[in-house]
Amino acid sequence: MANLELEGIENLIAEVEKLGAKGARIENKALREAGEVVREAIKQEAPRKTGTLKKSIEVSRVKNKDGAKYVEVGPGKEGWYGKFLEFGTVKMKAKPFMAPGYEKSKEKAMEEIEKN
Repeated sequence: MANLELEGIENLIAEVEKLGAKGARIENKALREAGEVVREAIKQEAPRKTGTLKKSIEVSRVKNKDGAKYVEVGPGKEGWYGKFLEFGTVKMKAKPFMAPGYEKSKEKAMEEIEKN
C-alpha cells in the first residue's frame, strides 16, 4: 500500500473556509434585499391614518433556524397595533395589509434573491 502525502492542505482548507464565508455574506445580502422589496410593498398597502404604522415597517436582521436563513418583515414596536388590523379582533373586522403586500411582491423578492 502506498502512502499519500498532501502538501498545502492547510491552505486549501483556509481557502474553502473563505469561500464559505463569502457565500454566507452574499446569501445574507440577498435576503435583506428581498426583505426590502417586501417591506416597500407592505408599506404601500398599510393604512395611512397617522403614518406611524407605515414608518414602523422594518426588515429584521438575518435569522437562522434549523439551518434555514430568513428575514422577518413587518411592523416594529411603534406599529404594535398592526396585528389587530391584519387579523381583526372580536370587535373589528380584519383589514389586511401585510398579506396583500407580500403577495404583490413575492415574485420580485425571489428575483432579487436569484440576482445575487
